[in-house]
Amino acid sequence: MVSLLTGALFFTVLTAALLLAGSVSWIVGVGTVAMSGTLRLAAWMAGVDRRRIRRTAGARLDPAPVPTVDAALSFRQRQRAWTQSPVVWRLVAYQMVRPLAAAAALAAVAGAWYAMVFGLGHAGSGWLVLGVAALFAWPMLARLGSVLEVSLARALIGPSRSGQLSAEVRRLGEARTMAVESADTERRRIERDLHDGLQPKLVSLALELGLARARFERDPASARSLIDQAHEEAKTAIEDLRSLVRGIHPSVLDERGLDAAFSALVASCAVPVRIDVSLVKRPDKAVEAVAYFVVAEAITNVTKHSGATRASVVITESAGLLRVLVTDDGGGGATVAAGGGLAGLAARVAAIDGTFAVDSPAGGPTRVEAIIPV
Repeated sequence: MVSLLTGALFFTVLTAALLLAGSVSWIVGVGTVAMSGTLRLAAWMAGVDRRRIRRTAGARLDPAPVPTVDAALSFRQRQRAWTQSPVVWRLVAYQMVRPLAAAAALAAVAGAWYAMVFGLGHAGSGWLVLGVAALFAWPMLARLGSVLEVSLARALIGPSRSGQLSAEVRRLGEARTMAVESADTERRRIERDLHDGLQPKLVSLALELGLARARFERDPASARSLIDQAHEEAKTAIEDLRSLVRGIHPSVLDERGLDAAFSALVASCAVPVRIDVSLVKRPDKAVEAVAYFVVAEAITNVTKHSGATRASVVITESAGLLRVLVTDDGGGGATVAAGGGLAGLAARVAAIDGTFAVDSPAGGPTRVEAIIPV
């Protein structure tokens, strides 16, 4: 009934708007603007219908991709983009067809009600059978009408199959680009750490050992001092190398899983971090790696930038999704800026079809969340 009433209203208004737009179509410029306005009205009606269907039938419909035109185009070109879009004309077709479908569904249910009342109210076994059959049939007919309503809306005011495929291709292309950029950023970081950190220490170590060898015969005490100094620098270089390798992929993650890897990660953290890992089974290595680096980057930000006094890491799994949540009580203000660590995490998560979100208002708290298919 709701579909029929709103459908009749929208059909009448849209038909009048189409007739008006058609009547001025011969006027250069005015006809295009009038038709574009009519199609925008159809798009607004489709939005109302999607909300109505969600409330009455419990079905959620994604919106059809209406035209998004470049602002650099002229006003007339932007209006023409609407009039030439097949997606928008599907929205018009829905308003033309929907009242007929709603009327047919309502007529079927009303007919079942009539047969039920008439059959149960008259004597005779034949009429009684008809009434009982109608009693059980009308709820199924009502449900069928709802299913047909949703199917029609999904076909005409939802995204088309080709549109969905195009959107998926576009999303995969963006994810691939983000993954490539993230990998390139990570490569440059490793090169920078090697060139600016480890390489100078190894050069200094080699020079000190060379000086110690040169002085070994004539000044053993000085040579011993240089060797001791070189020994300390060698230990520092080894520790730096371990940190670098751990940043690429920690061995404890492969050996013992996420819980142990997170415990090792926060062991030396200046901010107390609570770890809560609740998994049904151990995820794939790729998923584990992404989850680990999400937490590692978030904890690094907590330590360096947040000013937090405590933080927590919660890992849960349900319905085939791994949820990684890192929270802290710091000052907030974290953003996913291009070239930043959080942008790299977003790229890692998107590369395996996950979602990544940061909620960090000024003054805190900060929530970093990744949801990853497993």
